[in-house]
Amino acid sequence: MANNIFTLLRFLLRPGYASGTNLVDKYQRTFAEVVVGNSSLPTLAFWRGRVALWTTLRAAGLSKDDEVILPAYTCDMLPVAIRFAGGRCVYVDVESGRFNPSVQQIADAITERTRAIICQHTYGVVQPVRKLTSLIASRPITLIEDCCQLISSDYLYNGIATAGDAAFFSTQWSKPFSTGLGGMAVYSNRELYTEARNILASFSRKQDRQQSRSLSLQLLLHKLTVHPRTKPLIARLYRWAQRSGIIQGTTTAEEYGDDIPSGYLAGAINVQAVLGMEQLSQWSENVEHRRMLTEFYLERLPELNVDVSGLKAGADNPVLWAIPLFVENVDEILGRAGRAGLPIASWFGPPPVHIVPPTAKRYDYHMGQCPRSEWMVAKEIHLETSPKITLKQAEKAIELIQKYARIADF
Repeated sequence: MANNIFTLLRFLLRPGYASGTNLVDKYQRTFAEVVVGNSSLPTLAFWRGRVALWTTLRAAGLSKDDEVILPAYTCDMLPVAIRFAGGRCVYVDVESGRFNPSVQQIADAITERTRAIICQHTYGVVQPVRKLTSLIASRPITLIEDCCQLISSDYLYNGIATAGDAAFFSTQWSKPFSTGLGGMAVYSNRELYTEARNILASFSRKQDRQQSRSLSLQLLLHKLTVHPRTKPLIARLYRWAQRSGIIQGTTTAEEYGDDIPSGYLAGAINVQAVLGMEQLSQWSENVEHRRMLTEFYLERLPELNVDVSGLKAGADNPVLWAIPLFVENVDEILGRAGRAGLPIASWFGPPPVHIVPPTAKRYDYHMGQCPRSEWMVAKEIHLETSPKITLKQAEKAIELIQKYARIADF
């Protein structure tokens, strides 16, 4: 921890530190080698994961009213990025008993206007990407994998093998590894990569120093103050600081506006590269810890009448970002877990903007369109598998679920 604090202080006091070096280039290459398992794949690093998606969509030639197929059960930054890129969202509901749409459901959503499909590996459950590539083999459709929650493929030990035209990743606070803010995109399609690289090169670098100082301050405060018992309080203070303009947080109000906000389109900066390289050096340990906690949760939850079969659909020995379950008393469970400092959270604070009545139309959704996704968003909690979580904490989390949770019939 001391080394991390020293690094952050250095970038806080000297936001231009290491400017003109190839830290980001090295970070990109190492990410492809360590996380994706293929060092030959061209990789681009971004200020945030949603910018990686926006850039990839633009590189795919997305234009006004082109359709992008995506799961309705997702965070709101996907439809926001699609809208900023000029596309129209076409949502697909999740398959019964699963966490993603089936290949057939996606096939049924394809039209002559479909330009891209986003295949989301929700919670780290590996999706049948190769079936999707076969589905669209003769069509001018770009297949983009959302790997923001993916830890490992079942056929690639401690790595993620991509099969689509591109895949994007997030390295924000709660993701498989974190640089506070950040994102990556890797490209199997070389023409797509070339166009994406040209788009990235056009981004302004004027805010690099400001972003470096802001991110360093956030990360430094996080390391010094955030612990399981302080997390709820710190989260409230974080949102206040973001609203007050003291820091540039994960999401800003301007991102829900009509125009792309200033600073939205940005590449990665050196502080993200330095912290990312430190995280990558621990990737194998990260994966093995998550594998251990995944196995523990999947063994214990059936004792509480929780169906975990959908979580095993993508791999014989899954490694998951989180273990979801659905309860009738979400606020009570999250409150109890927060006070006890236990690793239970929710993917959704407020519901995503595409499935709430005031903003649904803005993001091409109509209420009731995807009922299973709407139900899941309202009742979702999950058990965390982060390397910071001990087995003892995981055991206590299960005990809390067993004692207080009113399990909903998934």
